[in-house]
Amino acid sequence: MKKRNWENKKIIKEIKDNGYYIFKNFFDEESLQEIKESLLKTLHYIKKDNETDLQKKYYQIKKYNQKLKGNWYDMANYNITLYQYLHSQDVTDFIKEFFKTEVVFSARPCIHVHDETNDYLLDPHQETNLFAKDGILLWSPIYNTNQDTGGLAIYKDSHKHGFFNHRLEHPRLGNKAWTKDYTHIDPEIVKKFERIELEVEAGSAVLAINSLVHCGYPMKKKGHARITITERYNPLQKIPYLRDEKAPLKIPYVFDYNKLVD
Repeated sequence: MKKRNWENKKIIKEIKDNGYYIFKNFFDEESLQEIKESLLKTLHYIKKDNETDLQKKYYQIKKYNQKLKGNWYDMANYNITLYQYLHSQDVTDFIKEFFKTEVVFSARPCIHVHDETNDYLLDPHQETNLFAKDGILLWSPIYNTNQDTGGLAIYKDSHKHGFFNHRLEHPRLGNKAWTKDYTHIDPEIVKKFERIELEVEAGSAVLAINSLVHCGYPMKKKGHARITITERYNPLQKIPYLRDEKAPLKIPYVFDYNKLVD
């Protein structure tokens, strides 16, 4: 893996000012291909054939067996090919410098897959249910994201106001959504901020402070699968689990994050 060129001071300033930074070509072509091949080979383990296109193979397995497709999704979160890029020395050094700490934690590495059904789009939220109050979200699509393929929307300057109260009820259906941990912010709060739908090229990465309000925006392109690599980096500071023997390992989704100090 080639060492990436980190302009730490510039990136840190932009994240603190704007809430996020888009790191162009975070993964080079060779690295991106290695990641795709690893995900493709895992799908082939479910049902082997000669398909070489990851997106087509995804839809094939979805049609073949929905449960095994979900199992592939879960297993991808533990793929060491992904880990080696997400936890490389240059990434780790940057997170340490950002938070002025010598200890950082991997809070929730995973992939996200959204297809033409747009079933799993979350409403506006902040990154919660992590080890620490503070953190950096890494969000990197392996295919281009745009108005046709869907992508990540952020809410301008929302990171400057601390953490908002989150709810578990679905904001439109009035009950729990597709996951028991569905979480979102009151729409009346969200509408105060300008929504920006980012268009991020394959292999680039968004680095965002975890108090930045964000959500997905829908895909229009049929037969497309938006596959995104994500990680949440936490510093040693503001971890209740290490200060309070009654605290859970991860801070609950519904919690007053603004009370956490170090």
